[in-house]
Amino acid sequence: MAVKIMRSIVAAAGLAMLGAGAPAQDAGEPILPATPYNYARQLTPPHFYSQALGNGSAVDQRVVPPDNPLTDEGATLGRVLFYDRSLSKNGLVSCASCHSQALGFDDPTRFSIGFEGRITGRHAMGLANAVFNVRGRYFWDERAASLEEQVLQPFTDEIEMGLAPGQLEEIVSARPFYDPLFEAAFGDTNVSEGRIARALAQFVRSLLSATAPYDVARARVGDPLWPFPDFTDEQNRGKQLFMAGRAQGGAGCASCHATEAFVTPAAGPTSNGLDADSERDRGAGSHDDRPQALGTFRVASLRNIAVRAPYMHDGRFSTLDEVIDHYSSGVRPHPNLGDALRNDDGSPVRFDFSQADRAALIAFLETLTDQSFLENPKFSDPFRR
Repeated sequence: MAVKIMRSIVAAAGLAMLGAGAPAQDAGEPILPATPYNYARQLTPPHFYSQALGNGSAVDQRVVPPDNPLTDEGATLGRVLFYDRSLSKNGLVSCASCHSQALGFDDPTRFSIGFEGRITGRHAMGLANAVFNVRGRYFWDERAASLEEQVLQPFTDEIEMGLAPGQLEEIVSARPFYDPLFEAAFGDTNVSEGRIARALAQFVRSLLSATAPYDVARARVGDPLWPFPDFTDEQNRGKQLFMAGRAQGGAGCASCHATEAFVTPAAGPTSNGLDADSERDRGAGSHDDRPQALGTFRVASLRNIAVRAPYMHDGRFSTLDEVIDHYSSGVRPHPNLGDALRNDDGSPVRFDFSQADRAALIAFLETLTDQSFLENPKFSDPFRR
C-alpha cells in the first residue's frame, strides 16, 4: 500500500508540474556538500563477482569507458544536470521527471510525459545499475551506442525536452553556478555537449543498488541457489523458481535477468512473447534491419522492481501479478522469442504457476527493493523546490 501511495504522489506531482501555465525554472542554486559525496569509490559487494548463475559475473558486465572514468566531481556535476529543469524548452522537465529516485529511477506513468504534456512512445527504463551492461547499448531498442550518447538524446527530443541543437550548451553556460562544477570536474569552466554527456553518464553509472534485503542475505551464503537463512520459506521458494533452470524445477528467469545485478545478458535484446507480431513496435528492428532484431527489446534490470510499476517497454502491466500471469500462461509465439521461453518444438512455454508459486515469486522480487538506495541523499534532488 505504501508503494502505491508513493507512486500516486509522484505521478500527481509530475502531472501538476506539467499542467502549470507558465515556465517554471529551478529556484536558486543547487545545495551541495562542501566535500563531494563518494561516487567513485563505492563498495561493490563480493557477490557481484560471483559467476554462480552461469552468465558471468556482474562485474564482468560493468562498462566504464577509459576516456570517462567515474569521479566524485564529475558525478556531482552530473547530478545537478540530471535534476535541472531549466534544461528543457519551457523549464518544466528534467531527466528526473521520468526517472524518480523514490521509484528506482523509473517513471510511475505508463508513457513518460514530455515538456508540453505530450507522451512518449515507450515506458521509461529504470536506471539503477546501468553501469552493468557489457553490450554498452541503451534504450529499450538499444539505439544508443553508449551511455554518453543516450543521456543527450532526450534534450533535443521533440516530445521529451524540446531543445534546439546547441541550446543545451547555451542554457548551461548562462547559469553561473555551473562554472565551479565544470572546473572541479574537468579542470576549467568550458561547457560543451561532450562534457555534459560525460558528467551525466558518470552520475548514472554511480547509481549502484546493492544493499537490498537480497544482498544482505546473499552475503551470508556461498551460492545464490542455496537457501538463504534470512529468507522465509516463501522467499526461498521464489528465489529457487527465479534462478533455477527448467531442468532443475525452476522457471529460468535468471537466464535473461542475468548475474547478481539482474541485468541484460550479453546475448542482447530479445522477445518475451508479449505480442505475436511486431506491428505496434518493431523494437530493435526499428534501427536494425536484421530479421533477428525485429520485435526484440533490451531486458530491464529487476533491481527495485516492486516499486517500479508499470512494467514492460509499453507499460502494459500495472502489477507484478499481471507480469507473472503473462509468463505463466500468456507468452505468445514470435519468430524471435527468447530461448528460455521456448519448448523444444519452438512453441511458447506455459509455466502454469500455482497460486503459491506466484506469491513466492513476488515475495522474492520484493527482496530486491533497496530502500537505502531509494533514499540516499547523494542521488537526490539538489535544488530547492
